[in-house]
Amino acid sequence: ARKKVVERLDSEGFLVRVEDYKHTVPYSDRGKVPVEPLLSTQWFVKIRPLADNALDVLDNQNEPVFVPDRWTKVYRDWLVNLRDWCISRQLWWGHQIPAWYAVSETGGSISDDTPFVVAKSEEDARKQLVAQFGESVEIQQDPDVLDTWFSSGLWPFSTMGWPENTADLETYYPTTTLVTGFDIIFFWVARMTMMAGHFTGKMPFQSVYIHGLVRDENNKKMSKSANNGIDPLLLINKYGTDALRYTLIKEVAGAGQDIRLAYNRKTDESESVEASRNFTNKLWNASRFVLMNLNGKTPDQLGKPNLQNLELADRWILSRYNQVVQQTRADLDKFGMGEVAKGLYEFIWGDFCDWYIELVKSRLQQTDSPTREVAQQTLAYVLEGTLRLLHPFMPHITEELWQTLTQANQEKVLALQTYPESDETLVNADLEEQFNLLIGTIRTVRNLRAEAEIKPSSRIRTILKSGSLSERLILSTGQDYIKDLARVDDLTIEETETIEAVSSTPQDAMGRVMKILDGLRPARLAKYRRPVVSLGLIFLTVLSVKLTISVVNTIHRLIILTPFLQLIGVTYFLWFSARFLVFAEGREDLSAKIEAFTAPATERLQALKQDQTPTIAATADAMPEESPQQMFVGVVGTVQVLVPLAGVADITALRAKIERDLGKVEGEVASLTNRLSNEGFIKRAPAEVVEGARAALEEAQIKAEILRDRQKNLQ
Repeated sequence: ARKKVVERLDSEGFLVRVEDYKHTVPYSDRGKVPVEPLLSTQWFVKIRPLADNALDVLDNQNEPVFVPDRWTKVYRDWLVNLRDWCISRQLWWGHQIPAWYAVSETGGSISDDTPFVVAKSEEDARKQLVAQFGESVEIQQDPDVLDTWFSSGLWPFSTMGWPENTADLETYYPTTTLVTGFDIIFFWVARMTMMAGHFTGKMPFQSVYIHGLVRDENNKKMSKSANNGIDPLLLINKYGTDALRYTLIKEVAGAGQDIRLAYNRKTDESESVEASRNFTNKLWNASRFVLMNLNGKTPDQLGKPNLQNLELADRWILSRYNQVVQQTRADLDKFGMGEVAKGLYEFIWGDFCDWYIELVKSRLQQTDSPTREVAQQTLAYVLEGTLRLLHPFMPHITEELWQTLTQANQEKVLALQTYPESDETLVNADLEEQFNLLIGTIRTVRNLRAEAEIKPSSRIRTILKSGSLSERLILSTGQDYIKDLARVDDLTIEETETIEAVSSTPQDAMGRVMKILDGLRPARLAKYRRPVVSLGLIFLTVLSVKLTISVVNTIHRLIILTPFLQLIGVTYFLWFSARFLVFAEGREDLSAKIEAFTAPATERLQALKQDQTPTIAATADAMPEESPQQMFVGVVGTVQVLVPLAGVADITALRAKIERDLGKVEGEVASLTNRLSNEGFIKRAPAEVVEGARAALEEAQIKAEILRDRQKNLQ
């Protein structure tokens, strides 16, 4: 039309000149053509009374509460600056404007001068127009329809039966939480609060959770009109409903944050959803393992774990489970759904499947054993609670597994069970921290085995060194776990300077007691020796003086002996104090005499220990010293982990592998160094590319240093 108008103006001589200038031309998002404004009569709602009411409730009653809170300002600014609301839409569908015209008064058509009335129904409108223009009046309803958001604004209360005072309206209105996207705060959230405040006098919901948007690979909002969305049925058919649902929750980094879903449009595959599918498989297989080891009993039949018979791993997983329950409920109260999903993933996959189930496998093979029953109780208790925790995020698989685990009848469903609550008496943060040391040690031994290419079937010798007494006690207590999961036959736990003898086979109860007593031997308490011995000597001196006085008082009637014995007692006290208490040299001399006196008892204790646990490893004096060239070394906190390689690894092949790996890494270091020394690259490349290269160089340099150390140790 524009071109034809210009041609007509030109042909008839009305076109003076054509000038080029830049201006904004709005394009239809759907039609992809310029928007042509057409002025016409529109219907409006006087908005200020409705907006002021909603604004007053927000400022004085803080309703509704927005999560995240930053959207409160957006909502408030909209209410403050809102103008009268045009509710006319020229569409073929929708609720027709409740206005009727007396078209007979303007020649049978609607014009700006046609009289009209607004009424609840056509019958009501006819009565009003007949009263004005007589029985012969012809009426016609306005062809426009109500704005979609006007109709949607009625949703919270109209769906409950309003304007009738129904039972549903009394019970469910107002609702608790509205969940919606930030892009319709203006169009829908504000419309609902204004309409509800006007018609019911109440806000329609207590809180508004603003979730993020799902964005495509180009970080654009997915929409039908942009044709950049993903058909969910494709992902559901490939990965499962639970996997897709869980992914969309887990990918949220914080309340209100957008989701950028990894998706390959050529293959219709998603790495993110595939990872969630793998998680469901992990849960399914772990549940099958538990079910196979419960002897057909349900969690109710097994009962809660017997707290008196819990082993270290049982107490750890119960503490971790109750910690997760606490954190889950706290995050849900803050609408941290993404944080909850990630926390459950880490607990189920890591703590429960990778560690606890592996730790109890050997116990489950001990038939008719109390430790087996406690392991069964703990497995069933934690799995049942975990399924309830995960149910809102993965409703289908958790319902199926829970039904099988509990053998519930058809009337019981997981969706109607109470959400787990934490038992704070079972939470032990110190125990969890200690157990993390055991897990880190096992993981380090496994990594060293892999790096040294030691066969999985080979059982190895491992040395653990720590200068901390508490760390050595933790490692000693959990040595069976280390041996079992890291495939260690001979485990030695050493102090930084001296070697502690540790049994290489499982200990019986007496052996464990001997180990605890051995941990308290005087050599361990060397740093406490002087103050403790000094206090002990003072106590013994006072006691001896009192005994001497008592004896003297008993025989005081002997006139000759009384003063003589008193003189001897006082003289001996003065000599003993001067000899052994006043000077440091005397105190050390007395301490040595006491240790020499108690040495036979210590030897007898060691002999008893040897009788009870004949497989104790050699002491420091007899233990052969390992050559550093025969070991791979790792570190867990302040614990050194040493794996001797002799007899379990091909040293020659290992040297060759390290040399090849070092050559590759050094080549990478040289390439990155040259690139970063090129000023042209630094200036032209994007900042994130330069930073990535620097990070890669730093990582390669660290890797090269590690390989050089190992190469040196194997020379």
